[in-house]
Parts: sequence; C-alpha cells; structure tokens
Amino acid sequence: MAPPSDPVIRALTTLPPDVTLADVPALRAASIGGEVRQRLPAGHPLRDVLRADHLTLGARHAAIRAELRPLLQRWADAGLPTLLMKGFALAEFEYATPGERFYGDVDVLLPNDPDQISRAVHLALALGWRSDGQHARPDVWTHECAHLFSPGGHIRLDVHRFVTAWVGGSRRRVQGLTAAVWAQARPHDWQGIEIWRPSPVDAAVVNVALGRCWGGDAGGLKPADYPDMRVLTERYPLTPEALRARAAGLGAAQTWEAFTQVCDPFRQRLALGLPGTRVTLLAGMQRDGYYPRRVLWLARWRVLPHRLYWAPRVLPDVYWAWQAVRRGGDPRLHLQRWTRPATTPMPALKLEQAVQTVALLTRLLYPRQSRIGTCVPRAYATYRLLRRLGHPAVFVSGVTRGAVGQVQGHAWVEDQRGELEAYGEPQVSRYFRTVFEWGR
Repeated sequence: MAPPSDPVIRALTTLPPDVTLADVPALRAASIGGEVRQRLPAGHPLRDVLRADHLTLGARHAAIRAELRPLLQRWADAGLPTLLMKGFALAEFEYATPGERFYGDVDVLLPNDPDQISRAVHLALALGWRSDGQHARPDVWTHECAHLFSPGGHIRLDVHRFVTAWVGGSRRRVQGLTAAVWAQARPHDWQGIEIWRPSPVDAAVVNVALGRCWGGDAGGLKPADYPDMRVLTERYPLTPEALRARAAGLGAAQTWEAFTQVCDPFRQRLALGLPGTRVTLLAGMQRDGYYPRRVLWLARWRVLPHRLYWAPRVLPDVYWAWQAVRRGGDPRLHLQRWTRPATTPMPALKLEQAVQTVALLTRLLYPRQSRIGTCVPRAYATYRLLRRLGHPAVFVSGVTRGAVGQVQGHAWVEDQRGELEAYGEPQVSRYFRTVFEWGR
C-alpha cells in the first residue's frame, strides 16, 4: 500500500516515520516535530533538524511544571483533590519525554462543589495567580468553572468540574460520566504532591476520544490524538475490547466506534482533516443522542452579547488596519502612529473578547484569504485596539523557511508577558524567527 500523501498522517502512522526534509514545515505546523524525532532511528538526518522542536517543548513544559507544582501542593495541603488530565498530564506521565507532546492550556478536574472550587481559586489568588472572573459567576459556569493565569505567565489553567462539555448530553448525563471517571481514578504521588490521575482506560476513552468528540472540537481531530492513543495503548497495555467495553459502559458506544474509524493506532488508521472525518464523527455522536449543531448555535448565542458589545468598538481599528494594508510600505510607520503609552493591562476576559472580535471581523473582511493571509491586517487591528485601550501590546513580524527553500512571513501580537493566549497562536514565536518588534 502506498504511503499517505499527507506528511502529518504519514509521519504519525509509519514506523519509523516516513518523512523527508520537505515535510518539516508541516510537522512543525502540527506541533509534532518532537514526537516524530523520538521515533526516528539513531543516525537519521532529521533527528538533528527536529532536535530544536524537541528541546523547545521540553523547556516549555519544565517552565509550566515549575509554576504549577506550588499551586497543586497548596491545594493538596488544603485537602482539595485535583485530577490532572489531557495534554499536560500526558506529557508529564505518559510520554517518554515531555518534549514529544505539545499542549496549550493545563487542565485539572475538581469536585463539583462550589465551596471547594471557591477555596481552590482563592488559594491560587493568594499565591499570585490571576483569574478572569468566571469563578465568581456560577451562573456562567459550563463544564469549566474557572480560568487561572500563573504569576509568570506560562500557564492558563482551565479548572473543570465535569470531564466533558454539556454537549455530551443533559447535565445529569455529564455528571454521571464525571462520577464514573472519579470512581476509577487513583491518587498518585507526584514527587511529594498528591494528585489524582484517571485510569488508563479513561485517559484514552474519556480524555482523548470523548474529550475531542463531546467537547468544543466536535467533529474534528487534532494531530496529537493519534500518538496519545498509541502511547496509552502501548504503555499499559489496553486492548481494543477493553476500550470498547468501557465506552459502551459510559453510554458512548457509537461515538467510540466512529472515533476508531478515523483514529485507531491498532490499525494505523488516521483520517486527519479529511472531509469524511467530520461526517463520520457527527453520525456516531448523533446515534449516542448528541446533536452538536444545536450546541454550536447555543454557544454562538452565548457569545453574541460580547460580539455585539465589541464590534462597534473594534471596527475603527479594523478599518485603519485595512487602510494601512492598502497603503503598504514600512509597517513601523503605521505602528508609530498607533502606539500610545501602555497604562493598564486589560483583564483576561475582556482581553479575550476584544482580541477574538478582531479576529472575527478580519475574517469577514478578507473571506477568501486563509488565516495566514490575514495575519498582517489582524495584527495591525489588534495592536491598534489594545494600545488604544492602554494594554501593553507588542507587534511582532517574523519569518520561517518553508518547503524547497521558500521563506514565509507572519505577523502576530504579544504583550509584556509574551504570547497572548487569546490570540490563539501558541508556539508561534518558536517557529518564526523575529525580524522586528514594535511596542515592547
């Protein structure tokens, strides 16, 4: 059988990875360079090329780990059970090295008890962490009840009370699923800190498969899903029969069946980004009684007031960004006119709403261009808006080398802490070499 044409699928599903130098940009865009490197045989020429990817992820994980442990120690001392799950937990406990697994946020599960959640957040605040304010508004809680930001700016901590979003069914169904995960979870001594970890079968079925299908990414896969499943099934080991039985016991038999049709390391099967993938997953979810389109519109309805609030406030910045793109020339001439003194950093929730509204309006203004094609007007508009509001925004322009020697440019916005979580481009500064910055 001929190898897949998609370099990411080919790299993940072959052993040793069937990759060439021309595939490196695609591997980096998918954040799997470190994982692929570890499976390349000694002496392979791409091991040296991908070494920086592996070391960068490892260093990032070490910084996150160093900031996370004091908080979890404080919670453990206060008797708050904390279950570590998803990307950070996989990188720390399951992969051979943390440089093999990219993740964005750190995810923890706390008991669904408002008093315990409040205690956890206030203990974090006492240690210098920041909150976007969600913890103080139980009326807007979903499966997540708090978002915390570490003192050093390396971590956005998503505090969950349920293991999946309510899109998995009624609240009672999600509560039952969460209770089932807690029932099989076990305490773990993490170098002197007691934390909880899901059972291996739940790490695969719930955190990977159901977390993807019944969460915000319903209908899609991420490149990390395949190696996550492979690592878990090989490490413990887990059989297809055991995984299928657990999914059935959780009321997710059809979702699991659909997931394994598009992501199954037992059969070297991965349908990443293919049109039929979404159709397959949605059909399986619907057979389990889940209707994601309804939830999608409900989610859009929830954010609509924020979009309506910010849209008129953002439009002038989007307009002037459009004018600047039309005029062209040295970007620093435009940025100089827009750079006001940074007075007061914006609260995290307000910052997220403003930045995401700029992204939405930019996509509407440039509908035929890809995200990378709108990078300059989006960065212009975001920088102008944030500076106008007193936030210490920084405009960054960078380049990277693509396939066959092509040079690709990109622009994005950071702030005094580095990459903006709300901007939605994690690791961008690691894959693009900075040409110039403005506003730091």
